[in-house]
Amino acid sequence: MRRKLKINYFITLFLFLSLPLLAQYQDVRSGINNILTAMPAGTQWSILVVDAETNDTVYTYGHRNVMIPASNTKVVTSAAALHLLGGDFILATELRYSGSISTTGVLTGDLYLKGLGNPLFTTKDLETFVAKFKKSGVREITGNIVGDDSYFDDLYSRSQYVGSGEYDYETYPLSALVLDKNIWITGNKFTTPPVAIAEKLKAALEKEGIRIDGKAVSGVMPRGCSLVATSEVRLAELLKIVNKRSDNFYAEYTMKLISAAVNGERGNTKNGIKLCIGFLNESGAYLKGTSLADGSGLSRRNQIPTGVIVKIYEYIYGNQVFRSQFFSTLSISGVDGTLRSRMEQANGDNNLKGKTGTLSGVITLSGYFKTKRGRDMIGAVFFNYTYGYPDYYRGLQDQIFNLLIDKL
Repeated sequence: MRRKLKINYFITLFLFLSLPLLAQYQDVRSGINNILTAMPAGTQWSILVVDAETNDTVYTYGHRNVMIPASNTKVVTSAAALHLLGGDFILATELRYSGSISTTGVLTGDLYLKGLGNPLFTTKDLETFVAKFKKSGVREITGNIVGDDSYFDDLYSRSQYVGSGEYDYETYPLSALVLDKNIWITGNKFTTPPVAIAEKLKAALEKEGIRIDGKAVSGVMPRGCSLVATSEVRLAELLKIVNKRSDNFYAEYTMKLISAAVNGERGNTKNGIKLCIGFLNESGAYLKGTSLADGSGLSRRNQIPTGVIVKIYEYIYGNQVFRSQFFSTLSISGVDGTLRSRMEQANGDNNLKGKTGTLSGVITLSGYFKTKRGRDMIGAVFFNYTYGYPDYYRGLQDQIFNLLIDKL
C-alpha cells in the first residue's frame, strides 16, 4: 500500500512540475501555427523543434516529409566529414621532384605538384613554392612539370559527377588539384585542371629564370619523390567556408574528399554519398525517403526531411569530440555568413548557429539556439513553395525562431 502511495506521489509531482512546461509548449505551438496561417497556397513545409538537452519535441509538422533541402544538404556533408575524418585531418598540396639535383643546379627528373585534399591552394601559395624551390639552387629541369590530381577521379564537370540532367553552374572544374578555386579554368575545353595548373607553375618557374626542358603535363607522381614544400590546412577550416559561406565548390570537393580519405580510392561523389548515408544510419538520423545526389544541395534530386537534419544536430550536440568544431562552422545570426542580416532583434542577434538553404522555390533553415531562459534548442524549418519571394519565407522562419527564443 505504501509503495503504491509513493508511486502515485511521484506521478502527481511529475505532472505538477510538467504542467507549466506543457502549457508553455502549447503557447509556443499556437504561436507558430498562427505564423503559418500566412502561408501562400501550394506551399509545402516541414518543421521540427526539439529540446537539445531532454530531446523533448517542442513543435513538429511533417518532420518525416521529404523536402528539397537546398544548402542544408551541407549539414550532412560537413557533419559526415567531421565524423569520419575529424576536424584536425590535414589537407595538403605538395611540391616534389623525382631524380636528382647536380652540384651545378640541374634537376635530372620531373617536378610534381600533387593535390592531396587541399582546395584552398592559391597563386600566393604557388609563388611561395617557387621561391623555396629556387633557393635549392636549381637552375634547370630536364624533365616535365607534372600536375597530379589522381587523389580524385577525373570527372571534372558537375554533369559528369552528379549525373545527367544536372547543369555545370555555380561550380568550377572539380579536380583534386586546385589553384584559386579553378575559377580561371571555367569554360576552357582544351585543357584539364592538372595540365592548366602545371602550366601556371612552369610559367612561374621560368619567370624566376629556371629553364624547363620538358612540358607541362598531367601524370601520377611515383613513390620516393623528394619533398620541396607543402601547403596544409585543417578540415575544420575548410568546413567553416563550406557552411558559413555556403560554398558549393568546396562542398562538392568535400564529398569527394570523404571518399578518397576513408576508402583509399580515387575520390568520387558516388562513394562519398554512400559514406554520408552510412553516417546518417550510424547517427540514427536516416529516415525512409532520404536521398542524396550531391554534396552542396544544388541538385533538386536531394530529398531530406527536417527529422534527419535535426537528428544530426542532436547527435553532434551529444558528441563532445567534435561538437565545438561543427558549431564553429555554422553561420551566426546577425553576425556572419549567410545569417549575417537575419534575426537581428535583441534575443535573436548572435544566437542562432545555423545553416541556410536557397534554390528557386526552396528556402530552408536549421540550427542550434539558446532561449531567453537559457535552454538549448535545435530547430529546422523547410519551405518548398510555388508563390511568393524568398525574403517572405525567410521572414516567416525568423519569426518562428524568434518566437521560440522569446517564449521558452
